[in-house]
Amino acid sequence: MNMMMDNKMERENCLRRLSEVSFAVHEAVLFLDTHPTDRMALDYYQRYKMLRKKILEEYTERFGPMTADDLGNSPMALGNGGLGVMWNYKRRLQFPVKISKPNAAAAKVIMTQYGGPDGELGASLRYLSQRYAMPYKNVAGVLTDIGTEELAHMEMISAIVRQLTKNLTIKEIKDSGFDAYFVDHTTGIYPASAAGDAFTADYFQSKGDPITDLSEDMAAEQKARTTYDNILRLVDDPDVIKPIRFLREREIVHYQRFGEALRNVQDQLNSKNFYAFNPAFDKKQPK
Repeated sequence: MNMMMDNKMERENCLRRLSEVSFAVHEAVLFLDTHPTDRMALDYYQRYKMLRKKILEEYTERFGPMTADDLGNSPMALGNGGLGVMWNYKRRLQFPVKISKPNAAAAKVIMTQYGGPDGELGASLRYLSQRYAMPYKNVAGVLTDIGTEELAHMEMISAIVRQLTKNLTIKEIKDSGFDAYFVDHTTGIYPASAAGDAFTADYFQSKGDPITDLSEDMAAEQKARTTYDNILRLVDDPDVIKPIRFLREREIVHYQRFGEALRNVQDQLNSKNFYAFNPAFDKKQPK
């Protein structure tokens, strides 16, 4: 009995170590998206990648091949080349938001990236919905990675809007034109555009065709990037500009990753006519 308990504890400890190291690898990948030549980050990634491989080999040798049940005991998944992450919430923003000066006028335009036509809420729902019909696991992994990151961006936008509207006086609310929002939501966070239109699922599409969906995703990232460009033209507070610039940079990275995913899909289709076959629905690709 004691031997069985000891074996179970050792197995759980191994899974926990794998979870921690896998998370470190994933974080390094996200950082390298925007800092591809950073030597320290590259060394960090390689070190933890090798450590992860060693732990996997140790687990297989002692407990046999890893199963789906094993993954259920760990917050880390092994999909997407060993870098996929199941839900693992960390109580900190992806990029720090520390705004000292309230500004309701700025909040009014920035909130569009929470629930507006090209905002983070629509982006997250778009990608996390599209992934289910995606027939290629590596591309579905990209949709999952970016879709969950958009949730983190929603959190950042919410923090920005909250800090910009905290401790406002009624006079500041009236003078800034924030009164129309205030009367319905006080200073709570509500998904709406800068024009005051409430969020709607009409903002995004999930078509069930890989080329169609990925083409929309690339366009969506560019529209979001343009919106952040417009926000940066309207705000002058350095505390606001820093996180907005970070979010803008991530839109560019996402656009590039979706472009790579689209090329990956096209490489697996008939080069004479990519559009003659929907691999998410049609059972046999025409010759």
